[in-house]
Amino acid sequence: MDIDRINFIVTPLVAAIVGFAVWYFQSRIEALRRAQEHLHDDRRKVYSEILEPFIRIFAGINNEGESKKAMQHLLSVEYKRTAFEFTLIGADEVVGSFNNLMKYLYSVEDAETPDPKEIMRLWGKFLLQIRINVGNPKTKLKPVDMLRSQIKDIDKIL
Repeated sequence: MDIDRINFIVTPLVAAIVGFAVWYFQSRIEALRRAQEHLHDDRRKVYSEILEPFIRIFAGINNEGESKKAMQHLLSVEYKRTAFEFTLIGADEVVGSFNNLMKYLYSVEDAETPDPKEIMRLWGKFLLQIRINVGNPKTKLKPVDMLRSQIKDIDKIL
């Protein structure tokens, strides 16, 4: 067999193999990207649902009825289901900061008054971790910065 015949057979075969490999890896990368986008959308939805009773608590800080509604929601089966889903799909840092917040809230459940500074610190850290996870990984904000728009005298308190 001469070189021309070998090139005639090998060149298309190599091109086909390379083309198949490129297609295969490109399709796998595209599938992973779609899955990541879907997970990102699911995370945003669950993060919003997890935040809802806390937003209600902070919004109704001077309204005892609103705070009671929020606490009832925190103890509901629906919220527990959302929290379970959150722990399955949430980013590690976000789930960890949520767990720290909830751990503190459970620890002071029987106490007369929880430490507002500690709650604000944990709440700010939780919000910051959500911010980082939903698309701001290089944020320069600190946990206290996440609370400035919600608490007018945050600097005096902390």
